[in-house]
Amino acid sequence: MSEEENFHLDDIISGEKKIEYVDKLELLREKLNSRNVLNTRSNKKELIDIVENLIDLMPVELRTARWLVREQDTYLNRAREEANEILNIAKVESQRLISDSYVLQEAVIEANAMVKKAEDEAQANRAHIEDQIDSKLTEILNKFEQVNKYIETEKNNLRQPRKIIEPE
Repeated sequence: MSEEENFHLDDIISGEKKIEYVDKLELLREKLNSRNVLNTRSNKKELIDIVENLIDLMPVELRTARWLVREQDTYLNRAREEANEILNIAKVESQRLISDSYVLQEAVIEANAMVKKAEDEAQANRAHIEDQIDSKLTEILNKFEQVNKYIETEKNNLRQPRKIIEPE
């Protein structure tokens, strides 16, 4: 074997040996299978057999490397799709969270307004009740003063000498 024929998978992986011609041969086989390139069926079959033989004659390492490259591409494509899907889900979730935060902010603002209104109403009610209580206490105080005056008057009347009425 010549030195070019004697290479290993490590050479392919490291990039020292190219595997492009394997892909080109398979592409040629696919084109020949799908189109009427040759006039007769036997010529076409013969050419396909030759290409398949050439592919079979290539070292196993080349076919393995080609398979590894395809698998790697498939894996990378799947990883990109998953990454895009994760990003899309994250965008939707972040938009939902942002929307929820706006809703929460609006709810907090509305709640604060309601609390302020309730505090104002409570303060107004308290002032009204205090005014009513003050009025009632003033009324009660006036009644006590009237009672006190009555008691004082009656007390003073008790100390006055009694008038004796003479019979007629």
